[in-house]
Amino acid sequence: MKKIIISSAAVLLSVFSMVLTSCSDDKEDKVGNAPVVKLEEVGHKNSKEAVAGDDMHLEGNIFAENLIQRIDVTIAQEGGSFVISKSFTGDEFVGKKNAKFHKHIDIPANAPVGRYTMTFIVKDKANLSTTVKETITVKVKDNEAPKIKIQEVGHDNSMTASPGKKMHISAHITAANKIQKIVVEIHKEGTDYEKEFEFAGDYVGLTDASFNEHPMIPADAPKGEYHLHFTVKDANGVSTTVEVEGLQVK
Repeated sequence: MKKIIISSAAVLLSVFSMVLTSCSDDKEDKVGNAPVVKLEEVGHKNSKEAVAGDDMHLEGNIFAENLIQRIDVTIAQEGGSFVISKSFTGDEFVGKKNAKFHKHIDIPANAPVGRYTMTFIVKDKANLSTTVKETITVKVKDNEAPKIKIQEVGHDNSMTASPGKKMHISAHITAANKIQKIVVEIHKEGTDYEKEFEFAGDYVGLTDASFNEHPMIPADAPKGEYHLHFTVKDANGVSTTVEVEGLQVK
């Protein structure tokens, strides 16, 4: 009789152990994978550069099967103590599984020039996190770099364009070291689609110019929201880029 009791207890212990293991496995299954982060651009055209006193373009894609809890960006001076920190905890990203990250991080005017480590961390609601690091260079602002003032994008500054039709763009440019070329790029949010338009001709060699052009939007341009980069390069090879967000192709 005693042997039967011991055997029964052993069976019950084995079953209880299996139940605990099963529950533990289920919990682990529910945690899943850490967020997937792909940074596409750190600095304009992924230059890995920023200018003290300006903002730095930062763009990428995030997939978080456990949903995003927060995003933290730090830019820390290598060999120094200067640190720039920015956190994103609002509805724009929190609770999302798929997110397009497109922000401009302000680089203070007093940021020392040199090399920095940028750390981009995405934490999900299962407390799993993914960290991506990039080395960037902060440069001093060139006071003689071209200056751009965008006046209109789209007819009457409507911020709209249509596939297969011309889009109006006007701007005022000053370039102490003379204009070498002007490039306008449109990039569809969340995709790899982009189109560049280059202008030289009558603008080359000018120090003050009124830009008034009508580039043709390709007929196959997908409809949706775009951002526009307007870049002026001078004869010394120094360039300035201004970004315009919210362009609608429809």
